[in-house]
Amino acid sequence: MKTNKGPISVQQYHYDIADPDEEVKSEIQIALEHPELHDEDGKKVEETDGRIYQVVVPFDIHPGNSPFKISGMITQIVQLMDFHGHREDLTSKEVQQISREAIEYIETITYQVTAITLNHGVSLDFSAADSLEPNQHVKDLQEKKNKKD
Repeated sequence: MKTNKGPISVQQYHYDIADPDEEVKSEIQIALEHPELHDEDGKKVEETDGRIYQVVVPFDIHPGNSPFKISGMITQIVQLMDFHGHREDLTSKEVQQISREAIEYIETITYQVTAITLNHGVSLDFSAADSLEPNQHVKDLQEKKNKKD
């Protein structure tokens, strides 16, 4: 799917020292919100080229055997070119593709922060093999749509 992406915005990023024996956490949620965007004149932005969504990725992570944990929220505005459907029309794979850049940003920030705090960077890898799924709201919308069909 062709997209036009805006810059990534780090809404929150929190790093804490943690006991390496603490419970492992890998909570990443993906939400696609449809914001009402307005231009400089206050007019609603037209979506003739495709729907515009805000990718919202809250996360809470404590890698196994690691002396730190992170949490926060990353966002990005994305226009899905030539797509005029609704959130629930997107497959899990499409949602993963749309949100991949934001997920990679979490990996990059974490590597950079741990390079400073631990004197070596820690690589996180939330690959496509990991099960990153749309959040419950999107799943509910998909289920509702399937019942109509």
